[in-house]
Order: sequence, then structure tokens, then C-alpha cells
Amino acid sequence: MRLLNVTTREVEEFDGVPIPPYAILSHTWGPEEVTLADLEALNTHRRNQEKALSSSLSSPSFGSSELLFQPASVDKGDAMRLMLLANMLMTFRNQSNKFHHQRASPYAAITSGYDAHLQDMDDDTRSHRSFVSTDSQPRSPHSHPVERKAGYPKIEFACGQAAKEGYTHVWVDTCCIDRKSSGEVTEAINSMFSWYQKAAVCYAYLDDVNLDDYTAGYRTWNDDFNNSRWFTRGWTLQELLAPRKVVFYAKGWRLLGTKSSLVKNIQKITKIDELTLLEPRLIHNASIAQRMSWAAKRSTTRTEDIAYSLFGIFGINLPIIYGEGENAFLRLQEEIIKRSDDHSIFAWGTLGHPDNNTNPHLNNIPVSSTADIDDIDFDELSGTIGILARSPADFEGMEHVVVSPPSTQTISDHTLTNKGLLIQLPVVQVQFGHASEKHYLAVLNCQSEVEESPRIGLLLTETSTPNVLLRTKTRKSTLVSQKDLVNATPRQFYIPNNPVSSGTSKQKTQGVEEILFLKYPDLVAPGYDVFDVQAKHSQWNREFSTLRVSGMEGRALYQLCVITFWNKHMKSGFIVRVLVDGATRTGWVDLVQPEPDTILDAEGKGLVEVAKRIWQNPGRVEVTGGKKTVKVEVINPVQWEKDEEEGMNQGRRGGGVSVRPGAEIKRFEAVTFVEKWERDYMRTVQAKMVKKNKGVMELSMTSMLWMAAPVRSHSGDLDQPS
Repeated sequence: MRLLNVTTREVEEFDGVPIPPYAILSHTWGPEEVTLADLEALNTHRRNQEKALSSSLSSPSFGSSELLFQPASVDKGDAMRLMLLANMLMTFRNQSNKFHHQRASPYAAITSGYDAHLQDMDDDTRSHRSFVSTDSQPRSPHSHPVERKAGYPKIEFACGQAAKEGYTHVWVDTCCIDRKSSGEVTEAINSMFSWYQKAAVCYAYLDDVNLDDYTAGYRTWNDDFNNSRWFTRGWTLQELLAPRKVVFYAKGWRLLGTKSSLVKNIQKITKIDELTLLEPRLIHNASIAQRMSWAAKRSTTRTEDIAYSLFGIFGINLPIIYGEGENAFLRLQEEIIKRSDDHSIFAWGTLGHPDNNTNPHLNNIPVSSTADIDDIDFDELSGTIGILARSPADFEGMEHVVVSPPSTQTISDHTLTNKGLLIQLPVVQVQFGHASEKHYLAVLNCQSEVEESPRIGLLLTETSTPNVLLRTKTRKSTLVSQKDLVNATPRQFYIPNNPVSSGTSKQKTQGVEEILFLKYPDLVAPGYDVFDVQAKHSQWNREFSTLRVSGMEGRALYQLCVITFWNKHMKSGFIVRVLVDGATRTGWVDLVQPEPDTILDAEGKGLVEVAKRIWQNPGRVEVTGGKKTVKVEVINPVQWEKDEEEGMNQGRRGGGVSVRPGAEIKRFEAVTFVEKWERDYMRTVQAKMVKKNKGVMELSMTSMLWMAAPVRSHSGDLDQPS
């Protein structure tokens, strides 16, 4: 560990020797910070000047006039420094100081406002005492370039204040770490929390809080304090929590108060409870979700640092690998899982979407009703997510999630494997998505202190792979009711962290995956929704209007899926058939209305049976390429896989026809059917599918309603069509 000597301003190493009590500086970095190399250059410059002066003083011809009349080559700034050094040397030699120029001590400008009696006062009673800032002191144009850096006054103040309080050393992150040494950077990042924890005092400098810029009115310095950048940076979280004593200063080094005197303000800003703020030993008593939530709204310049800055808060030591990006946060979570059985690390996103609090109707409206695919993040289009979070931001709002009290239920071990997280949890089946899927709530051993629910659950979807469940994205909270908790039964299963290629039973048939983004705002209001999906492997997420389909053979033109739309109120519906060319990744869509003699029951099961037959026996479609139109056989992917195993697909592609890129399927893009209201109405639905750049197929549907035919009124007259 390196420490800065407050007297000599030189950095000293303490390797294997007792470390003296020291102060520490916490601040946000600016563009002109003083590095270790800068400080070494400045000290070398000062030593050279001192040697030159000592040589002059030891000369027999040395006299007072020689200091007053310097050669022309020495500027006035250097001459002044030489006189000061001469004063010091002569004082040390018990000589009279005939060149005294009434200049104050080096620390006077820093601490002139810090009255002597202030030391005897309690921290909480002197929160508004002020200091004279070195920021406001003019710096000589002849000073060393390092002294003219904007970050230098922070070092001067830290040294001066530490000396005033009786400390001989101070630690400053900008100049006490050799950032050119990767080994030293790794050691510093892994040790930094303990360094802050062992510090006698931490000076937190908030340079964007101004104590003097306020006029009469409602605005006070608290407004700037609450919005200070210091509370938004990733590294300052541990600098707030680790030291027992933190003293806050505003711009110009004006004293604001201590962590104890300002604890209520800090609690509101950070959402960290007061006891944890005041007692660092309680940090590790908080759940993993709580500690992650403290960093949810903080950011760092480098992506990796958001994870590295949390090492000490979780008691983790890991190698530092700049360039790994978001993988740093995954490594942090993996290491936490190895050391802890706290399930709250998996509970991110289980308390619902933040927007739900402002829009009570949001949960009932699919994203497709208003969203445009070009304005949505690709990850938002996927209804399936990994078990691990991508950043602390996923834990926002989870400051009240705690580990459940001990019970008779034993918490089983869990571990990360090549298949994902292997864990045993109580599960209960729930309704979500469409009827052909199985969904579960897996009960975690954690709960929310502010919600009336015994436990928090994960929403999972069963796959065709035995004992593999995919985590399903939802904007609703997934709290487990007491009834579901009683009915839950233990089950061991895997939850992949990369669900993109998961969910198939055979590695060779995983093939291509497609995500269909369904837009049907005109059909939402009448009450039409996805009722059933026929596909090899699929997952429908109504909230995000996404249909994930995997297992597509990359060489075959075949039917990707058959989607049944049904309106349970009007007892009517239609079928959407989606086709994809596995070679060109081109998709088509056509709409299907069952034959007039098809029996449709009120629950829509009859329409689903029609969809199943279409899925099982697709038949042939007309494909137009250039001037030629041919019929191409569409092969069910399950049948294709069977024929592949039997060697029947060699040289076979849709009846022997090779479909060129740009070919089109002759299809019906519109379907018209009758809705039963007080009178018969005709609804026409049109569909269009477009391949987007984000690797997603956008399937949009619009509808138009019109009266089927004039209906005779009770008087015998004909009502006119509307």
C-alpha cells in the first residue's frame, strides 16, 4: 500500500511494515487529476531546487544580497522559492531570518477558517463551519505544471486537513496507485474496500455542491447535495459505506457535515438504511439483492468497473480483466453463488416493471399495441431471459428484499454448470402464455418486506429438454401466494443463463431460432389474442408480444409455426400460418379460415384442431420466382427430422425445386370471417411480415369491421348497412 506523506508530499510504500493511522480522500474524477508519475516529477523538481539552494548556501561567498539579486536567467517565481528555502534552512541552523517576508505557513490558507475551538465541538454541531479554499488561491504562472492541474488543490487540502487533525499520511486514489502496473491495479481494486474501512477518516469532496450560491427562497444547498454526482458514481458507494467516519465538503472545501449528521438525507438519496450507513459491519448482513440495489442507479466510465467497485461490498476477490465488458458482472455473480446460498441474487425483476406504478393498465396491454420494433431494444423482444442479471440496474427497487426467516424446509445446494443453474426449488404450475405451454412459479427463499406475500417466485417455462426450464420475462410481479406456496412441490431442474439455444432435445436439431414480433393493435381492443401455437419448439410471451421459435432446420423450406387467434367473447377466430425459408432466412405469412362446415365450439378448441391438422400436413404452396410459378412442398419440421434420420431428404427440397432468394409465395394475406354480435358483422384481417435488421421478423396485422348484409327490422323495413 502506498500513502502520501502530508509533510513531504512524497508517496511512501508500506510493504510488510505497520501502517500508520491515515486519512483518505473520496471524490469524483475530473479531466486534470494528479497521477503518481506527476507527483514523482513534482518532488524530483523540488529536490533539484533544494540541492541547488543548498549548494549556494554552502558557498563561502554566500550573502544576503545574493538572494535579492539573482541572475537574469532565474525568474521571479524561482527566486521566491529560493528565498523560502533559504529561510527554512537558516531557521533549522538557528540563524536569524533577515529575509522574513510575512508569508503564511503552507497550511494557513487551507485551514484559516477552521477555528481552534472547532476541534472540541461535536461533529453534528459544526456542519456549517467553513474553510478557505485552495481552489480560490491564485496559482503562480511560474509554478510547476503539476501544481497548476485542477486536481492538485484536492491533494493539498487532504494533506493539510490530515496534518491539522494529527495524521501523518493520507491516501488518494489518483496518485497512490501506479496505474501502469496491472498487478498493482488488481491488488488495489481487491484491497480498496478494506483500505477505506481501515481509514481513520474519509474526506468526501462534492465539488458540484456550492454553499454560497443561494439567494432567499426555497432552494438550499441540500438540493445540490441530493443531486450531487458523487452519489451517482460506482466507486463512491464503497467510499460511503466502508469508512465509519465520513466528512462531507462542498465546493471551496466548505464543511457540510458528517455521515452521522447527514444520515437521513443520505438514506433518502441512496435507499440504504440508516443503521447500515452508520455501522460498516452490518453491510454483509444485507441480502444480495439489497446490496445490488444500492448500485442500481450508479454508473462508471468503464463497463467493467461497475462490477469491480462491488468486490469489497460482497467480500469477493477476482482477477481484473479490462476489456471483458459485461462479463465482469457475470463473473461477480458466479463467484457470489459459489459462496452464498442467498436466493435473492436470482430475484431481480420479480417485483414488476417500474412503469406499472404510474400506468395501472400497462399490464393488460401488449407491447405490440403501441411499440415500434425499431424503437425497442433487441433484448426487450425476447420473452426468455437468463437466470443471471446483466447489471446492478436489474435490481432497482429491491432494497426491501430480504432472505426469508429460517423454516423447517431445508435449502438445497445450487451450482452453475455447463447447462445453466442446477437448483432444487418448490414449483407450482400457473397459467401464462398459450394453452399448449406449461408454466411454473419456482419459489425462492426470499421475500419483500413491504409486500404481503410469503415468498418471491421465478416465472419459468418448460421445454422439450427434460428438466430444463427457461426463465420467462414479465412486467408483472411474481409473488407467491400462500395457497401456491402450500401446493408447491420440490423439483430439481436447470435454468440456462443463455436461453437462445436452449429448449431442444437434440443438439443437432437446434438449428436456427427466429423471434416473431407480433403487432395487432386493431385486434387487441375487440379481444383477439394468441390462443394456441403449433411449432416444434416455441414460447409465447403476450406481455412483450414475442414468439420465440427454435429448432428450425437450416436447409428446408417449411412451416415454422401455426398461430391460432381467438376471441372468447365473440366466439370467433382465425389462423396465421408462418413459413420460413431456412436457407435465405426469408419469411412469409398467410391467413387461414376454416371450411364452412368446420364445427367451432365456444371455447375455440375446434379451431385449434384445424390448426393442428395444418401443422401436421402443410401440403404445397405456390412459389413465384421471376416469371415462373411452381408448387413447393412444405415439410413439417418434425417430419423433416424423421426423414433426415431415414436418409430420405438427400437432394430433396420442396419437391425438388430450389427456391431462389427473392422468390415469393403466392398466399392469401387477408381473411374475412363472421362475428356474432347482435347482428352479423364481417371482419377482414390483413397480415404482413417483414424481416428486420435486428434479426427479428415483424408480423403485423390490421383489421376492418363492416356489416355483413342488411338486416330486416321488426317493422319490415330494411336497416341500412353502417
